[in-house]
Amino acid sequence: MMRFGLIGLGGIGLVRKSALEQSEACELTAAFDLNQTLLDDLPPHVARFNDADSLLKSDSCDAVIISTPTHFHEDLAIAALENGKHVIVEKPMASSLQASINMADTARRCNKVLTVGFNHRYFAAIKDIKQAIDSGVIGTLRYVKGFAGHTGLSEFKSKWMYDKDIMGGGTLMDNGIHTLDLVCYLMNDPIKTVSGMISTETWQLDRSEDNAFVQMRSESGIMGSLHSSWTEWKGYHFYVEAYGDLGMARAYYAPMHSTIITLDKPGGHATKKRNFYIGSIFREKFKGWQSTVIQTFIEELDDFIRLTENGPAGAIATSDDGVRSIAIPNAVYQSDADTTIVNLNNLWQAPQKQGN
Repeated sequence: MMRFGLIGLGGIGLVRKSALEQSEACELTAAFDLNQTLLDDLPPHVARFNDADSLLKSDSCDAVIISTPTHFHEDLAIAALENGKHVIVEKPMASSLQASINMADTARRCNKVLTVGFNHRYFAAIKDIKQAIDSGVIGTLRYVKGFAGHTGLSEFKSKWMYDKDIMGGGTLMDNGIHTLDLVCYLMNDPIKTVSGMISTETWQLDRSEDNAFVQMRSESGIMGSLHSSWTEWKGYHFYVEAYGDLGMARAYYAPMHSTIITLDKPGGHATKKRNFYIGSIFREKFKGWQSTVIQTFIEELDDFIRLTENGPAGAIATSDDGVRSIAIPNAVYQSDADTTIVNLNNLWQAPQKQGN
């Protein structure tokens, strides 16, 4: 049973707490939050700390989950790693590219596991799309495209959530970063070049973009694209589509459903299969979206434990995946400012061996 400390008991922190309580492989043993009331609501067996540093220096846990505003991630993660703790940090990994690189480098130096909370990889529809690609039923993968959108300011509970100095950017670092990770995850090939455009015209939030358009090309030539938006008036949703020379696979949320189209030969007869994940839809109807997130968090925790035991990473997002998710938005911001195509290796040289 792995013992976890939880730093941050806000909205996502409380969902993490529920996942730890429902996991058969983990337990919550320590916590810190600036809000004393949230600490007082914890079960009596959970050690409560007056500051994060005391928790990280204690022997109350083996690993920590960092669920704080983004600009605190670097210092907390590095302190945790240097105190012998494995770490899960929420997305975005950090508010700057250099901060995320510092975190990943520290994990390697300390020989500890650092992962990033890209739990969308565990959605049932995404698993089906990944399987369709890996099995070859849609042929050779040619390109992956995605969309992520919500209505913008009405979605935010605090101003820091759209402050570039804290978040590192706008929609591309907020709702878009999950789908950006999914596009890269499904491409499954190192990203070579990035270009893009951003707009701040609708909400005019200083440097925080309300729309971003991203174009990518991998080392082997697979193409990827993403539109991330804070002006999606239909409300929150995302989708990701993978196209091969023998078909395509699409995952959509919310509600969760997928479509897989296969051809008997290029340009030949098409067979379509759709899945509506009725169990997930009804669970969310009665228990809220948090019920799906909790299930993904539990699966992520299982992969995390295997990774700490030198086992396979499964679907979990490694520290290098997290750095990539920050490097690409920074490349987009540079591309928009300079109207250039950015070689990602000029911003960040990914280690040859992925993982920690």
